[in-house]
Amino acid sequence: MKKRVIIAALALALLLSGCELEEQWQTVRENYIDPAIDRANGVAPPEEDIFIAPNVATDREELEPYEPFEAKFTRLSGSLITALAPSLSYGRLLPFAGGLVTETGRIVLDPVLLSITPASFGEGTDEAFLDMYILQDAAGRCAVCGADGSWASGFDYTAVYPMESGVLCVSDAEGNYAVCYAADGSVVFDTANFADRASMAPGSVASLAESEGGLMLCEYSFGSKAFLRATGAALNRAEGRTSYFEDALPFSGGFAAVKTGGLWGYIDSSGEYLVTPQYAEATSFVSGCAAVRDDEGWKIIDRSGEVRLTLGDVDGVELSDGVIFAGGKYYETRSFTEAVFYGYTGVPTEGGYWVKGETGVRLFRSDGTEVYFSGAVELMGRSGNLFRVRLADGTEAVVDEYSRVVMLGPSEFVRDAATGETYIYNPDNRTLYNSGGYRYVAGCDGVVIDGYVRETDARSIGWKNPDGEWVFRMPLVGED
Repeated sequence: MKKRVIIAALALALLLSGCELEEQWQTVRENYIDPAIDRANGVAPPEEDIFIAPNVATDREELEPYEPFEAKFTRLSGSLITALAPSLSYGRLLPFAGGLVTETGRIVLDPVLLSITPASFGEGTDEAFLDMYILQDAAGRCAVCGADGSWASGFDYTAVYPMESGVLCVSDAEGNYAVCYAADGSVVFDTANFADRASMAPGSVASLAESEGGLMLCEYSFGSKAFLRATGAALNRAEGRTSYFEDALPFSGGFAAVKTGGLWGYIDSSGEYLVTPQYAEATSFVSGCAAVRDDEGWKIIDRSGEVRLTLGDVDGVELSDGVIFAGGKYYETRSFTEAVFYGYTGVPTEGGYWVKGETGVRLFRSDGTEVYFSGAVELMGRSGNLFRVRLADGTEAVVDEYSRVVMLGPSEFVRDAATGETYIYNPDNRTLYNSGGYRYVAGCDGVVIDGYVRETDARSIGWKNPDGEWVFRMPLVGED
């Protein structure tokens, strides 16, 4: 017993280091070591000299009790599943930590991949979701598969670009070899079959993803551009019209800006000129209008080519959904007038602009309708007919187009990566609400795929169904 006491005291002494080591050692010797030796020899110290070591009280009210959970999953195989075996019986597949699980909780691919991403293209409410996943392995190689697991490609690609017709999978960027898969796994086109592939600019195959109406932008090694169909045939070539342009922008709103003879004009999807080349600069069409520049400066034209607004000598023009910005001013695309209301300057938002008044916020939409939010001081975001606003007292709220409060508190809009449906997510309480403001699922990440909601906490990862029930849950690596 004596030896254990002395050894423990010496161990405590050895932990002391740094400044004032001598003083600390003296304190330890007097208060711990000497009394320990005396007690071991049967010598009791005077009662007034007894040193009482302080106790540290723990506030256990702040501690959360450990709640064990039951893992919920089955496996397609008892061994490690390193590749997705296509099947027509999976139903919806859901990604988890680099793996895939069915909507019934069966693991069909273990978490062996670097990432699994739902394929989508576009932005905002114009974002379109494809029924496919983009897969990337630890070596950085890419593959794609159907979201139902009915088909899967090999990891044969250096990059994948979602586009209108599917996903463009590049196997050799410099050689411009790429395959486009549709959502059902069929091949839309293979650039190996393109007559123009050999004359394309090296590494330009990714530009084919910039497409609309089945017309893909193609760049050539001799500096020109053209638009290719899925067959590889260039627009206008069979008709004997101009198919090579000095420069071109992707199709947008049914038209494409093209440059010939040093001047810009616009063609439609049939290859006919909407506006003959006559401008020094031009932009793509947005919300039914485009910006062009000639000797008189910048102008705004509509789909017929008619000049609707003359801006003059400004540094440049920016077009967004419903709003034009030029020379430090905003103009709306519906009336082509300055975006002001009773002296208040408009602030662009998706599909229009808003102004702050004395008693609320008024939204002017590009379709000519107006929405008034009483008591609001700021419009923070929009998704369809739902709007995030900040109220006069600083509170955030989601309201509908009739100013009815759908939800109070901090929020963000999230969209279902399969259906595109809008949900409202409160990051503070990690609760997801549907577009009507009703609680959808509590305790989640705000990631939704086909109605299923992802949940990740400190101990597990999984998916819940719309009833908030776990359909899949497994411990994180390293958890008991």
